[in-house]
Amino acid sequence: MAVQRQRQRQRVLDGLLALYPMGLIGLTLVALVAPQRTGLMALTQVFAHFLFLPLLLLLPLALLMRLSFLRLALGAALAVFLIVYPPAFAVGPPAPPATGAQVRIMTWNLFYGRVSAAQLQVQLEAYQPDILLVQEMLGEGFVVSEWLTTQYPYHFIGSYTTAPGMAIFSRYPILEASVPQFAEAHWDMPRIIWARLDIEGHRLSVINAHPIPPRTFGTNCAVLRCYNQGPRDAQIVDLRRFVDEIRAQSDDPLILGGDMNVTEREEAYFDLAHGLVDVHRAVGRGFGASWRPGMLQVPFGLLRIDYFFTAPGVRPRTLITDCQWYGSDHCLLVGDFGVEERGVVGKP
Repeated sequence: MAVQRQRQRQRVLDGLLALYPMGLIGLTLVALVAPQRTGLMALTQVFAHFLFLPLLLLLPLALLMRLSFLRLALGAALAVFLIVYPPAFAVGPPAPPATGAQVRIMTWNLFYGRVSAAQLQVQLEAYQPDILLVQEMLGEGFVVSEWLTTQYPYHFIGSYTTAPGMAIFSRYPILEASVPQFAEAHWDMPRIIWARLDIEGHRLSVINAHPIPPRTFGTNCAVLRCYNQGPRDAQIVDLRRFVDEIRAQSDDPLILGGDMNVTEREEAYFDLAHGLVDVHRAVGRGFGASWRPGMLQVPFGLLRIDYFFTAPGVRPRTLITDCQWYGSDHCLLVGDFGVEERGVVGKP
């Protein structure tokens, strides 16, 4: 009798523990069949890879206690994870041969100016980028320094209303620049700035973008109640349309960078990346996660929402994702690119 009761308890335990991986499978199927853009279900799609982490704790129990149902559930959950939520793990292939004009670009969200001008200078001196894209530059703790404008004499600085404080700093001449304006209701403020640069006699279009985080426009609102991908996704559609318009008008080599506020597991990412090269996937290393809550101050990211994308005419060579804590909730990205001889300055 004792042995029978023990086996019965083991079967009950087996079934109970298997509920979690089976629940994750069900949640994933719901997300595939009826993806949500607001509320708790939408959040689970973004943080799905963290929901699968507890399965690592269940695995030893399944093996040591010979819980057959749990083993099957874990195997099925692993297969679902690898099929639906594969992380963009890159092994960092060797840099391709340098061709064309070589340019290094850094993009960094300065966390509403919490990265000081002095700290920004330290990183610029360390990485020596030719072009700097910044978001959230303007805040109480940040002042554009004389050193910055001297080292990068060509710059286009948006006003505080550009998401707020977007800018392009360059060692190369800026031929023209603008802040695209959109009249649609899903635009709360300008969130794109663009510049055409002269890179050693060849044109290069650079776009710095910072779509709205996935929320409503209200400020005093709980995350679960206000979580809404709709405005962000609509802005990303307009951003991608703007990228295509720039390419159609000039056929310039083009680089898009910035804080896109979208993970690689969301449909809006595929809308944005279609036909472009995701530089991390091409030449990066590791998972490329670039954001963590500012309160944590940890030297690694949790979500990948900062990107470089390139269009034909630009060849990615290397990408660094530096997640040391310098004052921002975002890691900084530094990419090396070869710009092909397509758009020659002075020629149509």
